[in-house]
Amino acid sequence: MRLTHFVIDEAGSLGHLNCLDDAIDKYRKFGVRLLLMYQSQGQLKKCWPDGGDQTLLSNITSVYAAVNDLQTAEYVSARLGEGTVIVESGGTSSGRSRQTPENGSQGSTSYSVNSNTNWQQHGQKLLRPEQVLALDERTAITFTPGLPPIWTTLERYYETRKQRWKWLAHAKMFFMCLVLFVMTVVMAMGLLGMNIHQLMR
Repeated sequence: MRLTHFVIDEAGSLGHLNCLDDAIDKYRKFGVRLLLMYQSQGQLKKCWPDGGDQTLLSNITSVYAAVNDLQTAEYVSARLGEGTVIVESGGTSSGRSRQTPENGSQGSTSYSVNSNTNWQQHGQKLLRPEQVLALDERTAITFTPGLPPIWTTLERYYETRKQRWKWLAHAKMFFMCLVLFVMTVVMAMGLLGMNIHQLMR
């Protein structure tokens, strides 16, 4: 079966389309694959009314990057869930006391130090909404059904190509240096052999 991919940028400007409903619901088994790009959860709800946005999100892999509105940040934070952290608490206290008896006899001095440390497990959101908003624009959080969230870093295609050509340039330079080194060794061995041959005469 051949896969047919549809890339729909700025999908929010299209509004609600029945053909997209059919593509999500019926055409997947025929090889139709959709890449829909929305600016926010608000756009998604507008284009998929009557709970259609939740149906869509439950059947797709969703990627969130450069989140800039609170509603989307709250959704990402809630979907990431909570983790368990250890919270420690404690303190140290010290005291000194002196007893001086009557009639000029010697007294006594006592000194004590007390310390205690307590810890407990505490549930905490993996990322709070304000932390989601503060993420770098190249940081992406991916939600795939049946898998834990995935934290990735986006790369622009031309930067990857530049790095690839940079690697090839280094490899070419290394190869040329290796060739020159081998040629130098061969020539040196040839000259050395000629000199030894002349000396033996």
